[in-house]
Amino acid sequence: MKDELPREAIEKLPVYIPGKQVEEVTKEFKLKEVIKLASNENPFGPSPKAIEAMIKDLNTVSVYPDQHHTLLREALSKKWGISKEHFICGNGSDEIMSLIAQVFLSSGDQVIVSKHTFSMYEFVSKIMDAGLVFVDLKEGSYDLESIKNAVTPATKLVFLCNPNNPTGTIFTGSEFESFMKAVPENVIVVLDEAYGEYSDSSDYPDGLDFVKRGRNVIMLRTFSKAYGLAGLRVGYGIARPGLIKYLLMAKLPFNVSRIGQLAAAAALEDDDFLALTLDNNKEGREYLYSELTKMGLKYHKTQANFIFIDLGKEADPVFMGLMRQGVIIRPLSSFGFPQAVRVSIGTSHQNIKFIEALKKVI
Repeated sequence: MKDELPREAIEKLPVYIPGKQVEEVTKEFKLKEVIKLASNENPFGPSPKAIEAMIKDLNTVSVYPDQHHTLLREALSKKWGISKEHFICGNGSDEIMSLIAQVFLSSGDQVIVSKHTFSMYEFVSKIMDAGLVFVDLKEGSYDLESIKNAVTPATKLVFLCNPNNPTGTIFTGSEFESFMKAVPENVIVVLDEAYGEYSDSSDYPDGLDFVKRGRNVIMLRTFSKAYGLAGLRVGYGIARPGLIKYLLMAKLPFNVSRIGQLAAAAALEDDDFLALTLDNNKEGREYLYSELTKMGLKYHKTQANFIFIDLGKEADPVFMGLMRQGVIIRPLSSFGFPQAVRVSIGTSHQNIKFIEALKKVI
């Protein structure tokens, strides 16, 4: 029997390429110690308060989670100082990106994304048969001026990643203010701030201000990075209630696990753990800057928990060489940078091991 063919858009979807896992590298190269600096995870793991909340609730996993995410949305409301009606929670912020596309895109609508950024924006748009317009980065950063000029009457969504994955760069508050003044109010601007907690720039954009103004801005945040809960898949979106209402209508029931909701809410209460995470990141990035400079390698100053490194030669052989040394990083060919890698900022031990291995390999 002939298989039924899917929609044409499905056959053209880009394939997401994840980072290598510690277990497969350990087994493949028969190594005693492998460190993973490929997926921008928190090197300290989860907050102790989040672990305590998970353990405490293990005996209730037979009960369905709250599909309205009441506890978590109330915790987020307290953190951000706005009502819980401004929030939607998802199975990672990726699910919310997918919901945004499902709710607001029709075939032929135009979506603007930057080249060399997180591939999920392209994925969720193409699955809805939308047209993609790609705008290149400018010196490793989002070019908001060119994105603004690419907007047409067919434009429905604009995806912005700030800090940008994989370059770690940001656009500033003043740049975003100018951009929003020029963008038509009917265009929905998705502001992906997965790494927003790590930015210590005095001119980091205040996306929440535009939400409060009633603009069509949807901010995305995640518990996968700074909060160390990547394995639980919990993210959230912030927007005016009028937009959130439609996203909630399309959301699947019970999309965020019971344990995920409890752990995320507890993580929000652990300011000391977050401060430890951010302090370690600042110290680690300065160490890596210093060592990479000594090695004569080019890199982007980062506002995230990873560093983009231009090797000046094909990255894949370096990636393989580092794995043989027990260090997993991310080669960036899939992002359109065949001569670059992205390395997550780890603990002091992990950062030193990476530099020692990199010196041996190159």
